[in-house]
Amino acid sequence: MVAEAIEQNVAIPVITMSLLERIKSRDADAFADKMLAIMRNKFGGHDLKTE
Repeated sequence: MVAEAIEQNVAIPVITMSLLERIKSRDADAFADKMLAIMRNKFGGHDLKTE
């Protein structure tokens, strides 16, 4: 979808950013993502993935 939007010269920033975040999340050792997960758990009660 992002490639097609680029070809059509159409901006889809939310979809593009979500794709980039998905790619970035493949790095399991990202410190910022671990901190965000901890904050989400603390404030929203979201479960943390444990290994």
